[in-house]
Parts: sequence; C-alpha cells; structure tokens
Amino acid sequence: MKGRTLKTILLAILVLYVQINMLTTTKAEITNVSKTYFVVNATGAGDYKTIQDAVNNAPEDSTIYVTVGMYQEIINIKTKIKLIGEDKYKTIINPISEENRYAICLGAPGVTISNFNITNGAPGLYTTAVKISAPETKTSNCIIHDAPIGIAVWTSYNTIENCIFTGCSDEGIALLGSKYNECNENKIKNCIFYNNCDGIELQYSSNNIISYCKFYENSHTGINAIASSNDGNKIINCEIYNNTVNGLYLASSSNNQIIDCFISNNKDGNVVINKKSYNNEIKNSEPSTTNQNAQQENSLIKRFFNMISNIKVRLPYFY
Repeated sequence: MKGRTLKTILLAILVLYVQINMLTTTKAEITNVSKTYFVVNATGAGDYKTIQDAVNNAPEDSTIYVTVGMYQEIINIKTKIKLIGEDKYKTIINPISEENRYAICLGAPGVTISNFNITNGAPGLYTTAVKISAPETKTSNCIIHDAPIGIAVWTSYNTIENCIFTGCSDEGIALLGSKYNECNENKIKNCIFYNNCDGIELQYSSNNIISYCKFYENSHTGINAIASSNDGNKIINCEIYNNTVNGLYLASSSNNQIIDCFISNNKDGNVVINKKSYNNEIKNSEPSTTNQNAQQENSLIKRFFNMISNIKVRLPYFY
C-alpha cells in the first residue's frame, strides 16, 4: 500500500515538473518573438521618442506609427518597413539637413510612408524633402512643401499617390534618370501640384504613368521633360492650367501619350514639343499641341527672360 502511495506521489511530481517546464518554455518562446509594431511619440509616451531610433530597431516588415508632433530629424530608412503618421497635417518631419541633402531617404525596396507633413529648411538648389534611392517604394497621403525639390526619385517602380506638393522652388517631383541609371515605370496618381516652379520634371525617365493629377499656378511648367530620352510616358486624365510658362513641355522626348487631359490657359503655350521629339500622341485632350516652330507670337524678349528666370530647372542634375 505504501509502495503504491509513493509511486503515485512520484508520478504526480513528474507530471507537475513536465507542466512547469512546458509553461516556462512557452513563455520563453513568446518572449523571443520579435515585436513588429512600434509607436513613436515625441513626449516619450510611446516605444520611442524619435523616428530614427524606431527605424534603427525595427525588424523587416514592421509598422512604425508616429503620433502627432514635430520631428526635427533626418531619417534614413534601410529596412523594408511601413512608416505611418497619425495626421498628415500635424505629424511633421521638419529638419534642416546639410546643403543639397534630404529630410528623409527611402533606401530599401518596399518601404512605405504615409500621412506626413514633410519639408526641409536647408539651403541649396537641390535640397530635397524626400529622396527615393530604392525601387518599389510607396509614398501616399503626404503634404510635401517648401523645399527646393519635394521628392527626388532616382529609381524605378515606385508609387506616389494622393500627395500635395506646394512651395517647392524647383520641382514638386523630379524623376532623375541618366544614361547609366534608369528611372522608369514609376506611377504618380491623384496628386496636386501648385505654387511650385515645375510640378513634375523628367530627366532620362521613360514609361512612367502620371494620372489624375492637377497642376496649376506653378511659376514655370506643369510637367517639364528636359534633357532627353523621356520616352513612352503616359499622362492620363490630368488637369494642367494657369501655369506661368507651359502646361507641358517635351524636349527630345518621343512616343509619349497625353490622353483625356484638360490643358488650358498656360501663358507661354499649353503643350510645347520641340523638333527633336517624335510620335507623341495627344488623344481626347484640349487644346491641341503647339509645335516649337509655330510659336512666333511669343516675343524673343519674353523668351529670353523666361529662360533666365528658370535656368536652374532646365539644367540636368549632376549630383
């Protein structure tokens, strides 16, 4: 009888030991699971007080939620994450970078940012609010303003949508390809460009789609394709009006399509295509194109002063 009792006690102890060990192991496994959601709050009420600290510690595919506040920091993103602001008007990224540098850089494929108010108070003609140096990123629902360049895109397959660009003294968006680096297949959709120099500028950038955007009251051109080899782009269902110089300017750019656009009241020509551009199609858009050779109504003096006042935006980037 005593032997049975002892065996029962020993068995109960063994079962209890196994259960405790299993609970301890499960707790350790749960503890070791990587956290993938972080909150940034400038007052210290979240996981981090600065965006860059959160970015540095977030594993791939994490989401970083940034509460309303002023974040005067330069941000480098080198991991695929989602960076989401609480309010696009009140979640403000507002640093002063080095001259001709950026406020935020999207430096990893697949990065997503949304709901931010972004500017950069640094000096320099090429100072940028957002630099995109990796492909397949997405920028949405942002207000980007008062920097020489709103977004500088150096890569392909990016998406920019539902953003407002204003007060950019050079361009709202610059698509910056070169003979050696493609800037193709980007999509810009449902964006508004006003009170900039150019709304969008293309350099060696092909097969991009600009759709459902508005360009108005810019001091130079709504969409400005300069340098060369801006080919096969599509501009669809856009409104381009009341810009100081041209609505749309194509230099050495061919096989582009302008479809279902409203282009009106641009003071120095609605659609201007120089004689080195070929096979550009304007479909269901008004008014029709104006060839550079037919612009005799514009005085040479007016052209000269337009060229001088906007010379910096007609030169390709070399940095």
